[in-house]
Amino acid sequence: MLWWIEVAADARGRGLGRAMLGSALDALTGLGAKEVILYVDDDAPRGDERDRTAANRLYESAGFTEIDRLYSYALLS
Repeated sequence: MLWWIEVAADARGRGLGRAMLGSALDALTGLGAKEVILYVDDDAPRGDERDRTAANRLYESAGFTEIDRLYSYALLS
C-alpha cells in the first residue's frame, strides 16, 4: 500500500508527481495488480484548491476516473 504522494510546493510543476505516480503504478503492475484504487482527501489541510485541481488532473491523465465520493465526519467536543 502506498499511503501518500506529495511534492514540495517549491518543486511543483516539474513532473515529479507524475514520475512518482508512474513509478508506483509500474511497481504495482509488476507485482500483478489488476486494479488500483486511489483515494483523494479533498479536506486535507495541505495546499489549496489549485493544488487539488492539479492533482486531480494528474490522476485523470493517468487513467483514473471518479466513481464515488467519501465524506469524513468528526464530532469535536
